[in-house]
Amino acid sequence: MSEEPIDPDSEAVQHALETLVELEETGTLDDLADAANLVSLASEAVDDDMVRSTMRAMVHAGELFDTAAGEPEALRNLEVMTAALSETAPDPATAPDQVGMIGMMRKMNDPKTKRGMGFLVQLLHELGDQLEQRAHRYDFETEIETERP
Repeated sequence: MSEEPIDPDSEAVQHALETLVELEETGTLDDLADAANLVSLASEAVDDDMVRSTMRAMVHAGELFDTAAGEPEALRNLEVMTAALSETAPDPATAPDQVGMIGMMRKMNDPKTKRGMGFLVQLLHELGDQLEQRAHRYDFETEIETERP
């Protein structure tokens, strides 16, 4: 910092005072003080373990996004599934009517249902395959018997 004294009549000081008065008159200064207090309280409440845990989660999320960016097919499938979820029940409180076993069997004659079931069966197959390939990452053993033709 400079050792020179601050000139109270300088243009910079006058501009700073005008800005401070404007912030006070609009109530923004109080908002800034409240925000600073909130940040101070939050920083006191957060410990090093929380920061490390959050950073690990953010790194993992970044890795997942990087993976997804390189998988356009996965992104398209997620888009289709998201749209289907939205159309299924725009409001979960008013979900579609319940369907019993007979109703489900009737729906199996619908070409759209058949196509969706094909997608789900393939998804389940691929999910099982990925679980088998990645079992070592998640600390569990898996011994899936493959069907014999």
